Amino acid sequence: MKHLFKERGILATLALIILLSLSFFLGGMAVARQSESDAIALAEEKLERRSDKEVVSESEDFQENSREFAREILQKYGDSPLLGEVAINDAEGSLEVILNDVNAGNGAEAAILAMCRECGLKAGTAKIKDLTEEQIMEIDRQVFCDSNHPLTE
Repeated sequence: MKHLFKERGILATLALIILLSLSFFLGGMAVARQSESDAIALAEEKLERRSDKEVVSESEDFQENSREFAREILQKYGDSPLLGEVAINDAEGSLEVILNDVNAGNGAEAAILAMCRECGLKAGTAKIKDLTEEQIMEIDRQVFCDSNHPLTE
């Protein structure tokens, strides 16, 4: 009789362990689905909040033009300063002046300063050649998005 109770106890414990494992598994699946659903909803909301300029700045055409522009700036103006106030004269130019002119804006200084903080450069003494092509592209994208530059058809 004791042997029968012992076997029933073992079977009951085993069944309880299986039920608990199954419930944890199903609960984990439900949480994972909810997390995935929340992530998709958040991504869709973020996409909907993007401005037209952000959409344009992520396009292949914009990226390619920006890359060519960054290469040209590095080649022609590599020894020029980043900020306009550091430039000795207008002929010397600076990344700030170039980007503000191209983007019909005045936000290049803030974008340059942010990039310099991010990569550890001293904006007052750094030269354009101290930035990478990608960094110049990111500054250009930020200045474009923040500018009043009209979108053309």
